[in-house]
Amino acid sequence: MTTSHVTSMHNGNVVIVGASETTEIGVLPGMSILDLHANAARNAMADAGLTPADIDGVATTGLLPMEVSHHLGITPHWLDGTGVGGCSFMLHVRHAAAAIASGAADVVLVTHGESGRSRVGAPPYLTPLDSMTGQFEAVYGANMPYSTFTVPALRFLHDRGMTREHLAEVVVAQRNWALDNPRAFRRKPTSVDEVLSGPPVAYPFTRDMCCVLTDGGGAVILTSAERAADMLDPIGTCICSVPVNLPKAHWFRRCRTWIVPCIPSCRRRCLRHRGNHPRRCRPSDGIRRLRSRSALHARRSRICRSW
Repeated sequence: MTTSHVTSMHNGNVVIVGASETTEIGVLPGMSILDLHANAARNAMADAGLTPADIDGVATTGLLPMEVSHHLGITPHWLDGTGVGGCSFMLHVRHAAAAIASGAADVVLVTHGESGRSRVGAPPYLTPLDSMTGQFEAVYGANMPYSTFTVPALRFLHDRGMTREHLAEVVVAQRNWALDNPRAFRRKPTSVDEVLSGPPVAYPFTRDMCCVLTDGGGAVILTSAERAADMLDPIGTCICSVPVNLPKAHWFRRCRTWIVPCIPSCRRRCLRHRGNHPRRCRPSDGIRRLRSRSALHARRSRICRSW
C-alpha cells in the first residue's frame, strides 16, 4: 500500500482497515447496548481479519471503554471515552488517528451501539434540574433535538429564502435512497405533501422529519498504513480529515452563532487539510479510496466523511 500521493491527516499514514454495522438493525429487544457494541466490533474485526488480541486501543461513549474492552477480551493500552453528543465517534476517529501517529496505540477499535427503540440496557432520559439545560431549556419543554432545533432551523430557512417544503424534500430524498437499502427501517416512498400533512411535533417539524429510533451499532478499526500493508488482505481507507468546531453549549444561545458559521467552517478547514480549495472541491471528494471493500463499508455507514 502506498500513500505518498495522499494529502490528509497525518500524511495518509493512518487508515481504516475494518468497518461494519451490527448483523441486524431495526427492532432488537433481545440485544442490550453492550451486545450491540460487541456485535459491531466483532463484525469489524472479521472485516479486517483481526482478533481481540490485535487490538490495543478502544474508543467509545455511552458505555465506558473498559466495559467494551473487558466484554471483548481486549487488554487496551489506550482508551478514549470522549462524549460530546452524536459526533463523538467522529472525534474518536480523530483521536485514534493521533494516537496511532504518535505511537500511543497500534490498532484502535471505535465502537457504537444504541438500543434507541427497545431501550435494553439504556439509561433513562433524565435532565438534572440544577444543570444549565434543566434551568433554561427543560422547563420550557426543550429536551430533545425535535424541540431544540426548531428556532435554529427556522433561522436557517429564513436566511436562505427557504420554506418547510425544502425540509420535506429532504425526507422524500432519504426515502428514495432507502428503497435500495434492505436494512433501512422505512422504505415506503413518500411525497412533500404527505410529509407536511403528517402529525406535527414542534414547528416547523412533522413526525417524518424527525430521526427514526432504531436498535443497532457500528464499528471501525484504524491502524497505520505500514501495519495495514503487512496484513494478509491489505485494504484501507485513508482518514482525510475530521474537523471540529464547537458550538454553543446550550440551545438558547445558538440561534445565530451555531447554525450559520459552524458547519461551513468545518467544511473549509477539512478541505484545506486535504490541500483542496473549498471552491474547487466536489462534495464527493470527502473520502479517498485505496481499495474498495472497507471504503464501501465506510461510505454506506457514513463513518468516514470529511463533511
